Amino acid sequence: MKKLLTLLLVTALVFTGCGKTNDISAEVTEESYTAVEVETLKPMELHIENIMTAKTYADKDVYVVPLMSGKVERINVKVGDKVKKDDVLFVMDTDSITNQVNQALAAYESAKAGYEVSVSQIENAKKSFERIQKLYEEGAVPESQYDQAKLAASDESLEVAAKSVDQARVAYENAADALDNAVVKAPISGVISDISIVEGEFATSAKPPVTIVDSDSITIELAVPGNMVNKLHKGTEANVEISAANYSEKAVIDSISTSSDPMTNLYTVNIILENNGSIKPGMFAKINFETDKIENALAVKTEAVVDRDGKSYVYVVNGDVSEEREVVTGLDTGSYIEIKSGLTAGDTVIVKGQDYITGGSKIKVVRGE
Repeated sequence: MKKLLTLLLVTALVFTGCGKTNDISAEVTEESYTAVEVETLKPMELHIENIMTAKTYADKDVYVVPLMSGKVERINVKVGDKVKKDDVLFVMDTDSITNQVNQALAAYESAKAGYEVSVSQIENAKKSFERIQKLYEEGAVPESQYDQAKLAASDESLEVAAKSVDQARVAYENAADALDNAVVKAPISGVISDISIVEGEFATSAKPPVTIVDSDSITIELAVPGNMVNKLHKGTEANVEISAANYSEKAVIDSISTSSDPMTNLYTVNIILENNGSIKPGMFAKINFETDKIENALAVKTEAVVDRDGKSYVYVVNGDVSEEREVVTGLDTGSYIEIKSGLTAGDTVIVKGQDYITGGSKIKVVRGE
């Protein structure tokens, strides 16, 4: 009886152990797959995003200078003021300008007097030359005296005197114009961006006393490389963001230079914006151009493509296993890559987990379409 009970106990333990082994084996078999994420292949638009930064400039930047140097008597504006065309900016001291006008007039009168003297002298020299010429032909005077008389009768000196009169006349007219324009007005409407003088100081054309910017429109000036410039043209749309002005709008290219900067080998591209009042010259803008556009392209996420031995492969779902497809790729945007051949619309492409499988691997879709 004891031997029988022992035999039955051993038998029961053996069968119990076998049952656990079978359960473990089944569990291992059930979990022998690779989890993957998939995406259904469908047509989409592809393009390259070209993000650049650039500085903003006033569309017009006008330097206001007096017609001639003089002391500034009164300044009517300050930096940041908005002015309209013909508003008075500053007034010159007319006393100093009057002195310059008088000096210019005196120089003009002197030049005219000198010219009249030259005319009289040359007329006398011509009469003298006629007499000497007859005597020379008769052999009564030497050739040297003849040449000297001929030179004195020349009109060359008269031409020099006439030019001096013209120069003096222009200087006098400019000085008179400056006196008429002692009140300096704004040539355009805009904002005063710089004042480089103070009352009582001399204003000259070498250093513009006042600068006006027309801020109704703003220019963004970009420098683009040669491999990009031919992808852009006048009217190309761009997304423009100026964070300092809380500005985000679409704009178009206004102009493109036809030659590169000799120092940088870059081409200048200008975009003009209508200013809403918040954009100030000198702010930085972020510009995004979309180039290399392809409509209705079949594309997959870039990481879905596996490169091996100089070829490109993509894995697609075929039931509960993976299928390897060799593909020919095209435009790579960084996020998506064009598939020119090897796949068709509607294929279920493995976009995650593909690095852990080969063709025929058992898979399980855990995420995706």
